[in-house]
Amino acid sequence: MSKSKNTQPISASSLQYRPRDYFARYDLQADLLTKVKGRARRELIKQSLENGDLEDLPDFVTDVALGKINRQMIGLIHPMFMGGEYLPKTKPGEVEIARINLNSTTYDVAVIYARRVGQRIHYRMVDEYDGEWLKTKTTCTSTKPLTMGDMVSFFINAWDLFNCLESNYQNDVKSMLSFFNGESEFYPYFDSELRGQVIDLFYEEDEDDEDDEDESTDD
Repeated sequence: MSKSKNTQPISASSLQYRPRDYFARYDLQADLLTKVKGRARRELIKQSLENGDLEDLPDFVTDVALGKINRQMIGLIHPMFMGGEYLPKTKPGEVEIARINLNSTTYDVAVIYARRVGQRIHYRMVDEYDGEWLKTKTTCTSTKPLTMGDMVSFFINAWDLFNCLESNYQNDVKSMLSFFNGESEFYPYFDSELRGQVIDLFYEEDEDDEDDEDESTDD
């Protein structure tokens, strides 16, 4: 008689962590924050849920996407309110599984959407500029939700955060880390993983540059 193996739970901080499901019914916060596009509106929703006064928000705040007039109106208040509002329209059954927010003038956002098609999950990477920032590989499929490692790799390969940070800040790692944040209702350590990779990549490069300078001085 064979004994069944006891499988240890995988920590949510592990690159091998895999969400159970993207499409099950979750709480109200998860439901809203996997569908509402606007970054500023999402922050209002989070605050209202914490304060217990979500019903006091204007209806447009919890709309998945804003109409043209409302989108223009909030953009006139401040460009930051446009962040996420120009993402492509979602397809039926599609949910957001991860996003990266930039602290740029217009608070630009890039997102991975997922939806079930038959027995597979279809993913697509989108930005607010009709794919202008994206690379060629912007879609993939799987039979199960992606591990965090696979999700992060897909995200970065499709939309190169590291190149964006280096273009803006060269090797100023502190400024890089304040320029973005990762957000996901399914991968709690997405932001931490991104920050760890940025630190590993650019601190290492900075140290290599210093070593090269030391060698030149010795000559």
